[in-house]
Amino acid sequence: MDISYKTIILLTILIAHALTSIAAKESAQQSQSQVYPKNAERVLLNVTVTNKAGGFVVGLKPSDFEISIDKKPAHIISLSNADSPVSVGILFDSSGSMAGRSEKTATKNFAVLRQALRQFLELSNQSNDYFLLGFNIKPQLLVDWTSDRLTIVDKFNDLHLYGNTALYDACYLAVDKLQSGRHAKRALVLISDGQDNISQYSFNELRELLRETDVLLYSIHFPDDADLGSSFGIEGLGVLDELSSLSGGRAFFTKGVTPLRLKDANTVFENIATELRNQYTISIVPNDSIVNNKWHKIKVKVNMPPGAPRQMKDLAVRTREGFYAH
Repeated sequence: MDISYKTIILLTILIAHALTSIAAKESAQQSQSQVYPKNAERVLLNVTVTNKAGGFVVGLKPSDFEISIDKKPAHIISLSNADSPVSVGILFDSSGSMAGRSEKTATKNFAVLRQALRQFLELSNQSNDYFLLGFNIKPQLLVDWTSDRLTIVDKFNDLHLYGNTALYDACYLAVDKLQSGRHAKRALVLISDGQDNISQYSFNELRELLRETDVLLYSIHFPDDADLGSSFGIEGLGVLDELSSLSGGRAFFTKGVTPLRLKDANTVFENIATELRNQYTISIVPNDSIVNNKWHKIKVKVNMPPGAPRQMKDLAVRTREGFYAH
């Protein structure tokens, strides 16, 4: 019996040692898989996830996301779906092309937009800070950084529609100014037809600036028949769409297959406010070394498990197209 007992004890010790070695090996492999290059640059992504009905999907975990940099897997450092405050620039095109066919129409349109802006501010995170910038022949800062929503709405009345359009200059200034916002998350809401005829900065220069930042651009236009029937109008809508998509934001000028109308203004502004409060903030690093001072493409996918509800399948994901490593 003594020999049998000692044998059992020895076997128990050997098994425990083997299990400990296996666990240590697995832990080492797991730690190694999470090691990324020394001094790797962390990249912050604002990610919007929606279902087929356009509803915002919240509650996802890091394991639900698959993120790549230049088609190579990236490592997720952190993920948050919290309603975090945003520094927001509101940029309004007050050039002659936005005036409409009569002063009466312009006044009516202005009143509708003012109400939609008021609703946007009321529905947004109450800790947001804002600035208001108007532009025609040049940009004009109407309200500097403030958390006072009424100041923004009241100052909106000081805009007058006339002159040429320095869209790229205004956007460039606004994106640059957003870097001084109090909050890490930054967004620009642009109301414009996308046309420019007087800027010092070019479209390519503005696009490169957006590439170098994490600013979300939401552009809004309510096209009339002239916009849809002219090459200038179509080109302007293309500008809005390209810049917004690049940033991970969105361009609003259609509702389904039909053009937006001014009566849709409240819905559009509400959608932007809700989206900003329901995005994921994901911090990632590359698993492999990457080249500095070069554009790197980002792709984000959501992979739901087989047993997921139908409304959690075929999800759409939006984020910025890439980043420059420094």
